[in-house]
Amino acid sequence: MGCLHPQTHSRRDTQRLEKKLQSPSFTQYPTPRPPMSKTVSKMCFSQPTQLLSTKGEEPLLLTSTPILTPENHLKQACGNLITWLGGPYAVLLQIAAPGIALGSCTHSRFQTSPISRFHRTAVFVIAVVHGTEEQKALICGAIKKQRLSLPTAGPLFCPVDADRCQDSFIHGPNYTATDPILQKWTAATLFVAGQLTHKRFSFDRTPMPRYDKEILFQQFGRFATALDMPGEMWPSSLEEFELYFEQQLRTLEITEASKKVASILLRGMELPWFLIWALPVMRVLMATWLPERFRVAFGLPDPSGWLVWGAYWVVVWTIWSINWLTPERMRVLVESWMKRDMARAAEDIRVYGRWMI
Repeated sequence: MGCLHPQTHSRRDTQRLEKKLQSPSFTQYPTPRPPMSKTVSKMCFSQPTQLLSTKGEEPLLLTSTPILTPENHLKQACGNLITWLGGPYAVLLQIAAPGIALGSCTHSRFQTSPISRFHRTAVFVIAVVHGTEEQKALICGAIKKQRLSLPTAGPLFCPVDADRCQDSFIHGPNYTATDPILQKWTAATLFVAGQLTHKRFSFDRTPMPRYDKEILFQQFGRFATALDMPGEMWPSSLEEFELYFEQQLRTLEITEASKKVASILLRGMELPWFLIWALPVMRVLMATWLPERFRVAFGLPDPSGWLVWGAYWVVVWTIWSINWLTPERMRVLVESWMKRDMARAAEDIRVYGRWMI
């Protein structure tokens, strides 16, 4: 029966072929597409390639590496929660400077209100990184105003040499709350602390690439210039910064005030019950991270002992695992909350003329 109607089958086949030629899928892909693995490999590792573009639109370019501005490097670093774990390390390095130690033990209330002190520091950091010019001016202005109006009588918990905590010593040639040299050292410790936590707790547990480190280092100077440190005081290169930092570690004098503040920070802070575990964890980490001279002066145990060594790696792998398991959505939510909190603080300063935290 098939040979009785040859024209019928030929016409049907012709209609099918015409429909196939007119279909969008056929005209869009006139040749077979490569496998997905090859497409991804080419997109990720090839040189910049021009893609197809529609009429009236600019062609799209794919690059082998994402383009990040220096400001985005800073936002990315400060948006990473593990960066904030370096706070105690940065503070212990800061108080090795006699002026910062004496100012802290004389005027700061971090012993009785550690959460409030951390909150204000976090607001300042977020304002410098994410805030508008108005928000940054309000928050930095409030900090500078507070430092300029520090009380000089009745020290809160002064160290052994109480007679040294007089106005002539606090605000004289040895210390001033707006000293740009101390602001430089504070910003330097923040950068080093962030690099250390990145190396210990990032997913691949490797140091940051030198190129990214150079860009990020330049941006960290903003934390000092925001409080009126002249920009030319910040090192011009990463090599110059490393020489400066090593020299500071060798020459800083760890005074009785430094030891007093370190003892309060490591053992005497009045934390809520649900954060009591933070003090022993902090002591284990600081015993391993701090230079030998600092560790001995602050009364921390020897990290070569098997008990401290074992506890240290338990803490490191626990934090690394938590960081690895934390979903990206949670990180974004925390960063968004911090930015909203900073905006509220700036608004309070604008309305009431002072900190409300």
